[in-house]
Amino acid sequence: MNMRSTRRLLVLLAATSVFAALPAAPAPAKLQIGISEQSPNMFSNKYFKPLKIRYARIVVPWNIMQRHDYWPRYLRAWLAGAKKMHVQPHVAFNIIDVKPKYFKKGPSVKAYAKMVKAFHKKYPVVKSFAPWNEENHAFQPTSVLKHNKGPKLAAGYYKALRRACRKCKIIAVDLLGSSNMHTWIKRFQKYYKGRATWGIHNYQDGNKPKAFKKTWTYLMTRYVKGPIWSTEAGGIVGFKTVKGRVAYKYNLKRALKAQKRIFSLMNNRRVRKRYQRIYVYNWTGSWTAKKHSNRWDSGLMAVNGKPRPTYYDLKRRTH
Repeated sequence: MNMRSTRRLLVLLAATSVFAALPAAPAPAKLQIGISEQSPNMFSNKYFKPLKIRYARIVVPWNIMQRHDYWPRYLRAWLAGAKKMHVQPHVAFNIIDVKPKYFKKGPSVKAYAKMVKAFHKKYPVVKSFAPWNEENHAFQPTSVLKHNKGPKLAAGYYKALRRACRKCKIIAVDLLGSSNMHTWIKRFQKYYKGRATWGIHNYQDGNKPKAFKKTWTYLMTRYVKGPIWSTEAGGIVGFKTVKGRVAYKYNLKRALKAQKRIFSLMNNRRVRKRYQRIYVYNWTGSWTAKKHSNRWDSGLMAVNGKPRPTYYDLKRRTH
């Protein structure tokens, strides 16, 4: 070996040793898995404990502190179940009811601030919140883009909730993956300059397959900076529109494929570092092949109380 070749070899070895000494980039933390479910019965179901779930989400009407119906009792039972199973509760506020007379109607920021202050005082166990559910959905008062009314209201809700609980985990927004999402976010960012975690409901990405870079899962990472939670996602077993049209026929195989697709998207290396948590919606199934009990079914459990294929897929992911 001549002198020049020797010199080249020494340089190569030196460079190799430098790169070998560099610490490897840390792998992103494992995706946290929770369940979004309204019924407190989930926690006492014999199939819940084997999943080893540590996070759960519930959506409650914004006026829950003023109500004297079943809702306060229902929430107490839900929180008691979560505590017994050592599950961290996450609460999202919503319109009073999913009925046309309540669509686009919500409290003023002042009334909201009073409510969340009282809520935090009564339920201090809750340390994780979404100020409002699906802010860009057409049903919500926060969806109105005219004069930036909706995004400004949403920012007001966030700030009021942050004042009510300085140490709580509060996601900035809880958006539905849809065509108005980007416009809504840009207008919201005129009033919000913080660094909170963002939330998205990315059902469509699982149930309506499309190219990766056209999914809401991917696009959300382009629209915002910081961590993201999928606060609602799952395989739809069956769905009817408000007018009663069946948009998704009962299909367990499609639901399983959709759930797998959503997890695959969030585990894609191009977005994996951004997504921290997913809440699969939901636990309680309501449809059979012949009977449609309500508008929506993405339940992990069948009407007869037996686990569906999506349950076993989720169990594999939590172990």
